[in-house]
Amino acid sequence: MKKILLDTDIGGDIDDAVCLAYLLKEPQCNLLGITTVSGEPEKRAAVANAICRTVDKDIPIVAGLDSTLQPVPVYPTPDGASALNNWKHDTYQPSDAPAFMHQMIKNHPHEIELIGIGNMTNIATLFRDYPDTPGLLKSLYVMNGYFADEPLPEPWYNWNAWADPLASKLVFDSKVNVHKVIPLEVTEMLTIQAERATELFHTNSDLNKAVLDFGNAWLESSNQLTLHDPLVAVSIFHPEICQFERGFVTVETNDEQSMGATTFTLNRNGHVEIARTVDKEAFYSILCNTLNKTM
Repeated sequence: MKKILLDTDIGGDIDDAVCLAYLLKEPQCNLLGITTVSGEPEKRAAVANAICRTVDKDIPIVAGLDSTLQPVPVYPTPDGASALNNWKHDTYQPSDAPAFMHQMIKNHPHEIELIGIGNMTNIATLFRDYPDTPGLLKSLYVMNGYFADEPLPEPWYNWNAWADPLASKLVFDSKVNVHKVIPLEVTEMLTIQAERATELFHTNSDLNKAVLDFGNAWLESSNQLTLHDPLVAVSIFHPEICQFERGFVTVETNDEQSMGATTFTLNRNGHVEIARTVDKEAFYSILCNTLNKTM
């Protein structure tokens, strides 16, 4: 069993909810806790709790930081939280997510694999305020960065870096024992049209119904589903699914026109590994089978 902590901005893009659903159904996952980040983290925590309740899992959940280390011109809110009225859930108040994560990691030194699938504010604050943490983690897996040659249409497409560039810089600069990164150009290979989303959830379970309910606002507005965050989780339990290169990552924190831009330098002595490829067929098979298996 792998001990997992999940840090997420669940409640907007449906892929966070899909990622959580996968972790709840993955038989080798011991999900020790969930922290939420970004605007209205208390609503995001309630969404995570509602999803966990559908499979009778009592997972500790902490609503984390809603402000960023570096000011950005947006305050994202979880549109999917409008579906909370349809599901039983606990209520939350913003709390000290970094302190919670640090305590869990101290309780399980060199055993916890931390997943970051939102902006890096909670994790950067954890590393800044508790500098022993990177050395106590078994690994860190994040959905962050864009390293393709073709420029992005807008800097904010690289959302998890752009939404708090300084936090991303602090995280990429930290030396974790294993730091694996799933970037945007790889996850974009896993895009399907919104009407095909139900193909992933062909079992009519409460879990699958909740994921689609909380993600419906996103599916209607974007008309597509890109499985960014589930790939992060699947790659932990199925390391063969992606091929990685080792090096260093820098993050732009000064120039407004390229704020949050990430640059990778190949170096065998680097402390970051970025995914370069994904086995799409194997990924879809693993995800679909796991989401629809009986508990």
